Amino acid sequence: MNIQDRLKRWFKLRFAILYPLGVSAVLFAIPTDESIRKGIGFIITGLLIRIWANGYAIKLEKLTTSGPYAFIRHPLYLGTILLVIGFNIILRIQYVIAISLIVLIAIIYYITIRKEEKMLTDKFRDVYIDYKRKVPAILPTIFRYREGEKWPFSFKRLIKSQEYKLFLWMIVLTIVFHLKDEFIIERESMDIKVWQLIIAAFAFGMLDLIGEFIKYKRKLNSNKLIR
Repeated sequence: MNIQDRLKRWFKLRFAILYPLGVSAVLFAIPTDESIRKGIGFIITGLLIRIWANGYAIKLEKLTTSGPYAFIRHPLYLGTILLVIGFNIILRIQYVIAISLIVLIAIIYYITIRKEEKMLTDKFRDVYIDYKRKVPAILPTIFRYREGEKWPFSFKRLIKSQEYKLFLWMIVLTIVFHLKDEFIIERESMDIKVWQLIIAAFAFGMLDLIGEFIKYKRKLNSNKLIR
């Protein structure tokens, strides 16, 4: 993803709202070990759903009805909603703010889904209309949609989606929340456990940066070959 694409993504309505709120929550909320234990299940479930979906999704080129898309039209959004709920619990965000945030996200996703589904209807016409009629948008059905072209899960497709970046940074954030509790609430001293967590967070962050550097070098080399 180049700089222009990143800026375009950041200034989408849902990201322009979610990022500042997320940063504020990380800076000012005080998580505890108990809140982390209660919220981590939602985060893991949300991440697994997004990983599952990105291993199947072929955006715009074909109508994806494989994997989770056989049970729900927008599994990626469901995964994101679970992540938001999980972080609301971990960060112990006040109920009024938490509910307001979830309602705001629901409105944004409703608008986004309407636009996406209009585009898909225009592209796939009756095929998508049938899929939309039989498969719910956000809450999964137990009945599998069997029509349409099917294909297997692809790790290559998953890596291309860069979903691993979200996975890495969710781990980093969870470690940061735990360390925040250790130092601010419990006033713990620096011991071997703390150093291990700091090193782990640093390592996961470096994995992402190394991946970006490798992609950058490959892009430079491919440009040289073209010339």
